[in-house]
Amino acid sequence: MVIRKSHYTSVFLMALASTIAITEYMMYTPTVVPEGVDEEFATSEESDDSIEATEESENELNSGEETDKNASNSAETAKTQKTAVDPFSPRGEKEVTINNGDTLASVIGSLGFDKTDVYLASKSLSKVFNLRNLKVGQKILIKGSRDKAGDLALTGLEIRPDYKTKVVVSKTDSGYNSEKTDVPVKKVVRSISGTMSPKSPAYSLKQCGVMNNISADALRGISQIVNIKSSKTPIDFEFLYQEYYDEDGHNIRKPELLYAAVLVNGKIRRIYKFSYGKSSDFIDSNGMILSTLAKSRSMLTQPLSRMKVTSRFGFRIHPISGRRKGHTGVDLSAPVGTPIHAAASGVVSKASYYAGYGRYVNIRHSGTISTAYGHLSRIVVRSGQHVSKGQIIGYTGASGRVTGAHLHYEVIKNGRFINPLSFVKQDPQKLTGDSLYKFNQFKKQINLQVVGLSQTKNKRAKVHKFS
Repeated sequence: MVIRKSHYTSVFLMALASTIAITEYMMYTPTVVPEGVDEEFATSEESDDSIEATEESENELNSGEETDKNASNSAETAKTQKTAVDPFSPRGEKEVTINNGDTLASVIGSLGFDKTDVYLASKSLSKVFNLRNLKVGQKILIKGSRDKAGDLALTGLEIRPDYKTKVVVSKTDSGYNSEKTDVPVKKVVRSISGTMSPKSPAYSLKQCGVMNNISADALRGISQIVNIKSSKTPIDFEFLYQEYYDEDGHNIRKPELLYAAVLVNGKIRRIYKFSYGKSSDFIDSNGMILSTLAKSRSMLTQPLSRMKVTSRFGFRIHPISGRRKGHTGVDLSAPVGTPIHAAASGVVSKASYYAGYGRYVNIRHSGTISTAYGHLSRIVVRSGQHVSKGQIIGYTGASGRVTGAHLHYEVIKNGRFINPLSFVKQDPQKLTGDSLYKFNQFKKQINLQVVGLSQTKNKRAKVHKFS
């Protein structure tokens, strides 16, 4: 068989083409790892050159990831730095509240301000405001801005120690300057009226929309002139109270009662809350100070018809021992045999000779009050006996440890000795002179804004201007 040379050439070329095709397939086809075979194991037979190339690629990849991460961290840092000032309002202000354990420096410093600025601003503020007076809940308006370099600068502070005062700290070319000013206060008088139940006055007032502090103040004042619970029918009422706002319209303090009127058993009773001098009291239409009226009704009467005090309550030099000692009552001068009257109704708890008191009587009154009478010449009541207010219980004398005839008179409340003169019945007091004139002017202003109880058929609220 004759084989031509050209035939060998053809076979060789075909084999060469097949080899190239297989090589290309192996080079460009992705490796598929069979299921259950570890990928790392499957590639472990790669050449050293391939491993080095892979490590190089991974390093480049990690480097890129770190670059992205660093960029992300830088952005986050910038965001955090920006956040230190971004919570400020568009005007560059932020209000913070003093919490337990806070100081002015710690609160401002936590926002990222320079410590030197914080120190200088605090030092300037301390010239017009005692930093020790900062209280938990105190609000502080902090003003700040950023310079071109992005640094945070403290430009000022504002504190309101009370509703009528404002302290402002401002940055100047030479440091910080502080100034205390009065806050313009806008006063608005509101009127509310309706009907309350005599059985549950506080609850019914709340149902009518009366605020708790106004309700409590009004009931306290009205109770000094009339017993609301004695009414057999619902009680019409009308209250005027004053609210306080700053220049931004914020309510800056609790409202205050100015006037209260009630229609009880067909009769209108009116009271006014009036401030005079350093006092603030409920006053009736005639200028009577209601606290003294209530005191004249509820306090104890005088044990003697004539009250001449020779030794007051409190520490004194004892007339017999010569030592400084607390005096548990008052000594009232009176001749032997002067009648002694019970200061209030009650039950006699002791009526006998009692150590240095001599002949002694103790009367337990309603509530937690007792009265005691010492150095009597004669006792005319017995232990356990009920006595009436003003009833004669004995006569003055000089029994016991004394230097002369007198009545030792004590008042005991909740087991403690208190000054008897503070419980002695007093005559009601009226405003006089300049205080009475100012009250009458105040009363005229209020009366111009009173709606009138004759019109109070439904609860309603009205707003009036008052300054």
